[in-house]
Amino acid sequence: MNCTHGLFRPIILRDSRYNQHLTTGSTIIEVGATGNTLDECINSMKYLAKIFDEVMK
Repeated sequence: MNCTHGLFRPIILRDSRYNQHLTTGSTIIEVGATGNTLDECINSMKYLAKIFDEVMK
């Protein structure tokens, strides 16, 4: 995926499970990495919160 809006950076996909297999409906959302600022992470969460709000209605 190539996002030109600056919201996403390249994503590295891995085969690791991180205990998601222990129950159905699990997900891990990683916010930020060594190349992100705290402001970028907080800004991203505003968009994620809006999506969760719509989905949970």
